[in-house]
Amino acid sequence: MGGETSIFTMIILYLPFLFFLFYGQKFQMQMAMFEIRGHLKQLNKMRNFAKNQTLTTLSKAGAKIEDAKKGLELMLNYFTILPESMDPAGIVAKVEHILDVRDDKLIREVKTLVPDLSDPDARNLENLVEATAALEQIYKILRHFFLLGKKTGNIYLIIQLQMIMSLVMIEARAYLSAIHAFRNGQPIGDGIGALVALTMIGGAETTEIAKETAVAESKFEGRKLLIVKAVGPGGNTGKPGEAVKKLIEKNKKKVKLIVMVDGALKLEGEDLGDIAEGVGAAIGGIGVEKFKIEEQASEYQIPLHAIIIKQSLADAVSLMKKELYDSVEEVIDRIRRIIRDNTKKRQTVIIAGIGNSIGIAQ
Repeated sequence: MGGETSIFTMIILYLPFLFFLFYGQKFQMQMAMFEIRGHLKQLNKMRNFAKNQTLTTLSKAGAKIEDAKKGLELMLNYFTILPESMDPAGIVAKVEHILDVRDDKLIREVKTLVPDLSDPDARNLENLVEATAALEQIYKILRHFFLLGKKTGNIYLIIQLQMIMSLVMIEARAYLSAIHAFRNGQPIGDGIGALVALTMIGGAETTEIAKETAVAESKFEGRKLLIVKAVGPGGNTGKPGEAVKKLIEKNKKKVKLIVMVDGALKLEGEDLGDIAEGVGAAIGGIGVEKFKIEEQASEYQIPLHAIIIKQSLADAVSLMKKELYDSVEEVIDRIRRIIRDNTKKRQTVIIAGIGNSIGIAQ
């Protein structure tokens, strides 16, 4: 009797071990796939919500609902093929040209759907479409790798997808939070640089110096300030690199300092609205505008200083939070200190407020 009990106990003890030895990998794969399916369902709801919000906005702006559906599907599936970089000579100009064509095409499609739309509203709608397109692409790419892993039974592909899914969901929720801001034309966190520039401009007159980019002249303790920002209140980032290039060429050797202000991604544990100073071109994007600024600063040996206001990706694309707004005065104080420390009276300083100008007037 005791022997039978001992054998039965051993079977009970070793049965799970044998199960996981032969089926453990398949069990792990099924658990990972179950988790990924849940995230994909959430992403599908997010992209459908974004689509519905965009269609509603287009309809309210005057577009026919059937035309809006066809036009939106067309824009959501646009793709951009960057130039060949095997021979890097002249690659920046080629990239800029392709991006300009893409930008103009999206705006033209929006205005085709709603012909009477003003430029600022068209820009806001374009931003809304791009946020929706980002959610669409995230969903499609993740679904592709999930179905590919399931089809091939590749556990390594499924596990890798499971490992990055939580990070991807953070990005997806950030784009989802951008929908409300873009739909209503309200300032977002990424516009903090433009807001700093606008505050420094005050009531000074602005002129458009580059495509959708304005400049205003001001004075500070005997120095001439040339303040650059994207034209608002439409959702523009402008061409600050082209603007800085033109200002330097126009003022020849009078420009003695460039100060750039932009939002930057914070590390986990850092506070929203923290301010940091450094050197270099504080500007994101694919690199075209950054290249132009660095090239001019290097050619004319102009010191290039930067101030960043820290925020998460979700903060950058959602409604501007109070912590960011409250940082404006301190940023301006730091800009003034940098100007005092690095220039003399009768010299010229370029201040570039980088960021999306949505909801931030010219």
